[in-house]
Amino acid sequence: MKSPCAIKLSVLCIVFLSVLSCGKQQSVKIGFLFPNMVSDRYNKEKVYFTQKLQELGGEAMIMSADYDDKKQISQANELIKKGAKVLVVCCLNLNSAAAIIRDAHDNNVKVIAYDRLIRNCDLDYYLSFDNEKVGKLMTDYVTKIKPDGKYILLGGDKGDQNAVWVKKGQLDALATLNSKNINVVYNIFVEDWSGDNARNEMKKYLDLSGNIPDVVLSSYDGMSTGAIDLFREYNIPPGRILMTGQDAELAACRNIVQGYQTMTIYKSVKNLAYKAAEIAIKISKNENIAEAKGKVWNGEIDVPAILLEPVTVDINNLKTTVVADGFHSESEIYGK
Repeated sequence: MKSPCAIKLSVLCIVFLSVLSCGKQQSVKIGFLFPNMVSDRYNKEKVYFTQKLQELGGEAMIMSADYDDKKQISQANELIKKGAKVLVVCCLNLNSAAAIIRDAHDNNVKVIAYDRLIRNCDLDYYLSFDNEKVGKLMTDYVTKIKPDGKYILLGGDKGDQNAVWVKKGQLDALATLNSKNINVVYNIFVEDWSGDNARNEMKKYLDLSGNIPDVVLSSYDGMSTGAIDLFREYNIPPGRILMTGQDAELAACRNIVQGYQTMTIYKSVKNLAYKAAEIAIKISKNENIAEAKGKVWNGEIDVPAILLEPVTVDINNLKTTVVADGFHSESEIYGK
């Protein structure tokens, strides 16, 4: 028979071990699948997401598919096996990525489509920016400066729903003007959103037509940079062609300062990554996602959507937007 002191000691030990065990409670694991880590923005988003998730008591498990959609599907399964409670997926292929949702749901794991919609599946949430508004903002900006002349539309990869939405925003904005003075001389989608492909398309147009366009509605900064490099080669002076863009990439911001690019659309990836972390944690706790006020049809269901607001950036507000957010430093952009 144990003495009263021994019993008290045993109870204290049990309490102590229980407290210790609670203190070592494992963090909620959240998986994040990126299409690549070549893009400057994805590297930033990886850091932002990881930091915010740690603040909220989660553990980030990050993987990059390196432009391989089959690899991305395999990585999703790997993260599920490692205990991910939620997957955040910036997909490579909006159609084949539906397999990720099916596999995740088979294992009671929910999925947030991050900045790229995943089609034809029972997707849980879609988090992005208002991409039609992106197209409208850039079109409204340049048509106020140049309400006439030759326009070229460089859209992104047509396999990406975002590219379709941005192009729709551009065309709708042009249609509302009902201007006979704007002549769309070339309207294409550019494979892989590639700067090299955009450069080749612009070279094809310039060489075959012999004409310099007045405006290039480019849907992405990387494509804008490719085209601008060609303009430099052809000795087309800065400001001769109004050039739009999207994502506030460093090269684009520098081109804005130098006069080669007119504007860009800034989508705060810090806000986007932070929001992804916040929503993922809420989902893991089965909490209501009050932010999902919109709906986006993905071919199978109306997906609950959280759409953030894009911002127009030009030479006048670079410092109060991109620099103030810490996306790029003043010295990186201006070379000071």
